[in-house]
Amino acid sequence: MSKIISIGTAVPRHRSKQTAILEFMHAAYSNETASRKLNMLFSHSGIDERYSVIPDFDKSRNEHIFFNGVPSIANVESRLSVFKERAVPLAIEAIHAAFKKIDTTVSQHGVTHLITVTCTGLSAPGIDAGIIEELNLPDDIYRTSVNFLGCNAAFHALKIADMICKTDADAKVLVVCVELCTLHFQPKDNHDNLLSNTIFGDGAAAMVITPAASSKARKGLTLNGFYSLLLNKGKALMGWNVTPLNFEMILDAKIPEFIGAEAEMIVQKASAKYNIDSRHIDNWAIHPGGKKILDTIKRQLHLTEEQLQPSYKVLSEYGNMSSPTILFVLDELMNDESRIGENIFSIGFGPGLSIETALLRYE
Repeated sequence: MSKIISIGTAVPRHRSKQTAILEFMHAAYSNETASRKLNMLFSHSGIDERYSVIPDFDKSRNEHIFFNGVPSIANVESRLSVFKERAVPLAIEAIHAAFKKIDTTVSQHGVTHLITVTCTGLSAPGIDAGIIEELNLPDDIYRTSVNFLGCNAAFHALKIADMICKTDADAKVLVVCVELCTLHFQPKDNHDNLLSNTIFGDGAAAMVITPAASSKARKGLTLNGFYSLLLNKGKALMGWNVTPLNFEMILDAKIPEFIGAEAEMIVQKASAKYNIDSRHIDNWAIHPGGKKILDTIKRQLHLTEEQLQPSYKVLSEYGNMSSPTILFVLDELMNDESRIGENIFSIGFGPGLSIETALLRYE
């Protein structure tokens, strides 16, 4: 059994109000029909602001250094070049934040295993090598990467970390998720691109995970089980394509209703595996893939606004940052010590259409 003893988060310095981003979108699309669609999507997004590694999305800054007013000229090579430059520093910021919360440093605590997660950039050597160099981690550290698994990739990293802790009593695992979604902006007038341009932002999160037996004195989230489900009938609803210009998202408008229709079955199957009555679930950490997804799950599972408050809060303040987002939600829960003793059921969604769940207990 393993325990998350700390979560650190980080966002880039460029913060834009959703209203400013909408104005940028209007100018970029320069299309009356697209603008009407964007007005509708933005007004129902549940998002107040988002962050980006580039300043272009806030027109008031007049610093369009990347898209330069013509987003279509940015090709995939230039986007990945920015990812290579900006991803590791943002990841490092999240890592330092995680260790600061437990009153130690990376070097004092020690790291035996490093797991990195991303789906918005690719290079070799990757971000794991950059993190090892910047933090002066051992050259022979165990390292692995979870790539291109989308919004629920943090669950895959958690499963790997949990297996490591079950087999190594001295393990000190560091998991880092970093996504620069906004680099892949493209003013293409179809629902998938319009929706992704409405909700995605940039961010990073880091987790420190140890065997539960070695961290009894620390508060944290004990990992009590995982349950995965691949719903092939929804495989066309979510994914992405690598194009000459960008990583192009596939986000079908049917996703919220599809997930909502399966939500009760997912919870029933997962609860059976966890051997827990769903009535004994105290709180929920749902990946805020979008406001409509949260609203639909809340309705289908008969949840209260308070039970999904951390998810709504993260969506409002950051948008959907892909893989780090669920860790922002868990961090909200960990920051509230009144929740100690609660069973937390967490759900994420990804391409495939894949469902990942985890049962955690705040101890």
